[in-house]
Amino acid sequence: MNQLRAGQQAPQEDLVIARWAEAVIGADLTSLDVEHGPRPVPMHGADATGLGLVTNQTIGADIIRLPSGAGFPPHTHPGHHVLVITGGKGTITYGGRVYPTEAGEIYLVEGEVAHAVGAITDHVILAVGAPHMPVDSHLRMAVVPYTEVLSEIGDLHCLICDRRSSVPLLLHDIDCPHCPCQDCTLGTACSTPDGAPGWPGG
Repeated sequence: MNQLRAGQQAPQEDLVIARWAEAVIGADLTSLDVEHGPRPVPMHGADATGLGLVTNQTIGADIIRLPSGAGFPPHTHPGHHVLVITGGKGTITYGGRVYPTEAGEIYLVEGEVAHAVGAITDHVILAVGAPHMPVDSHLRMAVVPYTEVLSEIGDLHCLICDRRSSVPLLLHDIDCPHCPCQDCTLGTACSTPDGAPGWPGG
C-alpha cells in the first residue's frame, strides 16, 4: 500500500542544509560573499571545478566555477537547468546570440536546447538541475557541434562586442573574444571549418 511508484525517491531522513556563500545580514540589506576560487571537484568537458550541494537525484544543486577565459562549449543536458550567477561576469550563448551575464542574474535553459557558457572574469554559478547528475559525471552534458547554437540563418551575434559571424566564419575569426566554440572554450586554436576533425564540436 505504501510502496513508492516507479521513479520516486524515498524522502530524505534528515534535512541537508549546505552553505555555498557567507552572508552578512543587516537590518535592511543582506550581502553574500562568494569566493571566486576553484572548487574541489574537476568537471568533465571544461576547465571547470564544482562542488555538489544537495540532491535526491530527481533534483539537485551544485556550485560551478569557471576561470576567466574558460567555458563550456555548445552542449545539451539530460534535463533542465536553472542557473543563478553568483560571482563574476560571463556569457550564455543561446539561439544565435551571445548574452552577457553577471552576478545577481538568473536564467533557465531547457535540457534539449543547445547552449554554451563562458567566463569573462572568474565566474561562479549556482546550478539547479532536474534530473540531477553529480558534478563530476561525464553524463552531465553532451557536447554538440558549434552550428547548433547558431540562428536559423546560420549566424551568431555577440551582444557584448556587437559582432556577427556567419558560417563558415566563427566569432573568433572576426576577433570576438566571446566565441563559444569548443576550441576557444578549451583555449586552443580553431581550424578547418569544413566538417573535418578540427571543426569545433566535431
